[in-house]
Amino acid sequence: MKIPLFDIDWTLLEGSNQAHHQSFDYAFKKIYQVPTASKQEIPTEGMIDNQILIEVLKLHHITEKEAKSKIKAAVAAMERFYHQYPKRNIVKVMPGVVKLLDRLKQLNIPMGLLTGNIESIGWDKVKSAGIKDYFSFGAFGNLAFKRVYLIPIAQERATKALKKKIALKDLFIVGDSPLDIACAKAGGVKVVAIATGKATFAELKAAKPDLILRSLKEDDDFI
Repeated sequence: MKIPLFDIDWTLLEGSNQAHHQSFDYAFKKIYQVPTASKQEIPTEGMIDNQILIEVLKLHHITEKEAKSKIKAAVAAMERFYHQYPKRNIVKVMPGVVKLLDRLKQLNIPMGLLTGNIESIGWDKVKSAGIKDYFSFGAFGNLAFKRVYLIPIAQERATKALKKKIALKDLFIVGDSPLDIACAKAGGVKVVAIATGKATFAELKAAKPDLILRSLKEDDDFI
């Protein structure tokens, strides 16, 4: 049995969540006193939230050491902003997702999340979309500074949630960006690429995933 680790934005859900996007700029202003810094300054597809904060701040002459020293405060500020945002619960599930998750559930396959989202934000998104109960555990973007480091966290949390030892070979990543593919390869797990994000089918194919689908509507191929 293989356990899928799903990315959230543009894999499970549409990634145009303004509450989440704007929370970065709020943290830059409130915690780092850099009001001109913005998430829009860098391409962020496949990056995790901690990493995004650091990379944007580097453009504004904030060292990585200084950025990391305030990262917990920045994450807390992002959470406050997100959870107070009046329209944060407006989310849309990507095509084929619910049908696939239903099929995996019927097959008694455990499912997890591996996402760049901060933990409380990631869980809130999938809860708002009505799909939270499919997932037994998750590894999130406030728990590490590079995406690949989320894989052992997911392994540890899967072991705890499922009450049995989960090996790396038991896991595989499902994501929509070349960085999802690179993460899986660096972490020693297989990867299914879904061409529903900003990367094209050709770009994903060039990164050599173990399987590539145009969307999760291709549930037979996924299974």
